[in-house]
Amino acid sequence: MSRVRNSGSVIAPAAGRMSGDFRSAAEFAEAQGLYAALFGPDGHVFAARSLCGHTSDDAMFFIGQSFEGGLDSAPVSRLYQVRRGDGSPRRLNDAETRQISLSPDGQILAVAYAGGEAGVDRIEIWSAGEGTALADVPGRIEMIDWSPDGQRLLLVVAGTGADLAGIHGGYAQKQKTDAPAWLPEVGWGEGEDLWRRIWLWDMQAEPAPLTSAPVNVWEASWCGTDRIAAVTSDDHGEGSWYAAKLSLIDPKSGSARLLHTPRDQIGVPRGSPDGARIAFIEAFCSDRGLVAGQLSILDPLSGEVAIVPTNLIDVTSIEWRSATSLHMAGIRSHETVVADCDASGAGVIERWSSTELTCGEWAPSSAPVGAAGSLLIAEAYDRPPFLAEIADGGLRELASLVASDAQSAMAGRGKAEPFSWRARDGLEIQGWLVRPRASAGPTPLLVDIHGGPISSHRNRWMARTRAAPLLVSRGWTILFPNPRGSTGRGDAFARAVQGDMGGADADDILSGIDALVEKGLVDRGRVAVTGTSYGGFMSAWLPTRSDRFAAAIPISPVGDWYSQHRTTQIPEFDALMLESSPWEEGGAYFTRSPAFYRQLSKVPTLVMAGGIDKSTPPGQALECHFAALRSGSPSALATYPNAGHSLRGYPEYIDTAARIVWWLETYVGGSSTATV
Repeated sequence: MSRVRNSGSVIAPAAGRMSGDFRSAAEFAEAQGLYAALFGPDGHVFAARSLCGHTSDDAMFFIGQSFEGGLDSAPVSRLYQVRRGDGSPRRLNDAETRQISLSPDGQILAVAYAGGEAGVDRIEIWSAGEGTALADVPGRIEMIDWSPDGQRLLLVVAGTGADLAGIHGGYAQKQKTDAPAWLPEVGWGEGEDLWRRIWLWDMQAEPAPLTSAPVNVWEASWCGTDRIAAVTSDDHGEGSWYAAKLSLIDPKSGSARLLHTPRDQIGVPRGSPDGARIAFIEAFCSDRGLVAGQLSILDPLSGEVAIVPTNLIDVTSIEWRSATSLHMAGIRSHETVVADCDASGAGVIERWSSTELTCGEWAPSSAPVGAAGSLLIAEAYDRPPFLAEIADGGLRELASLVASDAQSAMAGRGKAEPFSWRARDGLEIQGWLVRPRASAGPTPLLVDIHGGPISSHRNRWMARTRAAPLLVSRGWTILFPNPRGSTGRGDAFARAVQGDMGGADADDILSGIDALVEKGLVDRGRVAVTGTSYGGFMSAWLPTRSDRFAAAIPISPVGDWYSQHRTTQIPEFDALMLESSPWEEGGAYFTRSPAFYRQLSKVPTLVMAGGIDKSTPPGQALECHFAALRSGSPSALATYPNAGHSLRGYPEYIDTAARIVWWLETYVGGSSTATV
């Protein structure tokens, strides 16, 4: 097979070009067939979040995802109920469900969902299996929290024009209009519809807004019944989150009082039921919604903050089990850990830890039940999601979400195993490795780099890994590295990427490739790299640092940090990570921009991006493509017009997986020694 090598002159590529409509390609049919089997027939619940329950009842509730119209349209989110001992989820509504929350006594469920009118969400109260109260709220309901006495609901509502975080698509919400399509969009950078506010509802009168500009509320929870703890900023822009603070809000007047200014970023504020404490996570972060790190507890009267030792766990979710017991989940190296913390200082009790399984959607999360139990949604690379309960130190399956054909479709597509190696400076680096079932010699390698950079790969279900299961069945090895900057290794490890993004972290990944080559597992001449967001940047950047790569596939990348700063919704991110100035010549804004060096590396490059992405706007992908073309190597740019950040929507996800397989098989070639 003809292909382009990363050293030497350019060889003519294989015949044929990648078309815009890729649905007739064999790779597309293969990807669609695999994911149709993994996700199940129409209406099958293949994934879940927000599992909640109470010791007073065997009924539990969750938001389940399913494809109602096949893979050509986005999955829908609906409310489901399951009972202990039954294992058969029952669908309870037909609306796009955003959030659910169970009252403290376990008797009433609050459900937020998209309303019938554009730009209006609904909040509904369920009691004894029936809706008993309903109200409309303009905007998008992003959080629900019950007051400890069960009398009022706190809602965090994003305005109809507010941007979504990168993990939720990184685009601006837009309202449908009957105006002519040619009319321009005019932005002033201001407007009442751009703010996030707290709304309160007593389930009697209509919900009412509590806060107003210039207070922007990112997250909030009750702190007792007469105070609200909130993460706030004085600007609505997505980037202002990086400088957000912890505030105390009066539920009568809406006035905000500053409680704590963090060194870095802050998230997941949780006021204790008695109002005596506010727990939160403070950490060096790169993405709103992905806060992993140090557990802190604040006394709202004195303002004193206590840092809680957590057995080296980077904490990602917290909920009060009682007034003094705090439930948490997090990451520790390769482990996912669920634990309880005694706020009085008695220490941490680990309830469950595992490398074989993980839990949570974007980061580990679990919900406390009773005095010591926990509910979570568990999964592994080779095991589809299932609802589970932790009790007496063990994990028990409550309901499986596996589709009828999923197990057979997953066969021969590998298993994720913990993998560690040494960086150039001797530091241990960790990640996950997925290998073909059997191989007689070195295989081709795809390095898949996570976003962030303050995030991490976990032992997640293969359906969340895009092209990985397709490639493993073809004899490829997949490395999911967690270089410095990743979560699960403590503050110093995460902070090591600050001011050096694309430096030591890039060397960590290159060292991982070398370790696999030295072990005889990987063919040195058949190595490719991909990733989204930060992983997209690294996929464009690494070929400028090394001649190890035979192909690169950046997804939602950054090519030029100067233009990125001026077009993204989060300019504060690059200023934080690069520790340089976007207003001056030279510095990291120049020296770490792939588009300024990529023309020197002859590596076949497929760049993919979303047309409405505001986190890494599509112009960044264009700059990467432009530079790759100038190297003389093949390069293709696929821009999906209605997709946001990281191309996680459908059917785009299927299409990107198929294109990755085609690109790698065309320009790198599959394994001649691996057997599956």
